[in-house]
Amino acid sequence: MANETFNILKILIENPEARYSIRKLSLLRKINYKSAYQAVMKLKKQGIIEFENLGNVINCSFNKKINPLVFKVEYERRKELLKNKNFKIIYERLNELKFPFIALMFGSYAKKTARKSSDIDLLVIAEKQKEIEQAIELIPLKIHLTIISYKEFIEMNKSKEFSVVSEANKNNIIMLGIEEYYRLIKNA
Repeated sequence: MANETFNILKILIENPEARYSIRKLSLLRKINYKSAYQAVMKLKKQGIIEFENLGNVINCSFNKKINPLVFKVEYERRKELLKNKNFKIIYERLNELKFPFIALMFGSYAKKTARKSSDIDLLVIAEKQKEIEQAIELIPLKIHLTIISYKEFIEMNKSKEFSVVSEANKNNIIMLGIEEYYRLIKNA
């Protein structure tokens, strides 16, 4: 059951805007309703997901709360991403930098709808923007880099207007700074 809790949370994290009924989650995971229900209740008890009652249907969604299980899912998602050698190159290059920052991959690659011609959308939240630019410029890949400060991220996150932050928050894979990203979201 711990595995199903993990897998259901992964579905919810990968689609943070979506709301899933327990039945829909059981169908997506190809498990029986009871197992899905138990996993969802465990997540609810830990405060990781929210419920919305619509008639006699319970819809679940991820609430972006800080929790070790959330970090475990995010590390697993990053591990899957790094199986692609291009993303591994970006990760290793950024990981060499010796200052704090957050790197999110978003767009078509995060949504798993990328084509050969797609560029890699990367949002970096950092104070040392020049160093990030220099590190990324050395990588021979089609990367669309957006660098913003922590303050800009917080402002854009609070705003209801469309921005790179609102787009990245909808669907992303955190390459670096998993704990920092969730702490920033919590405090924004």
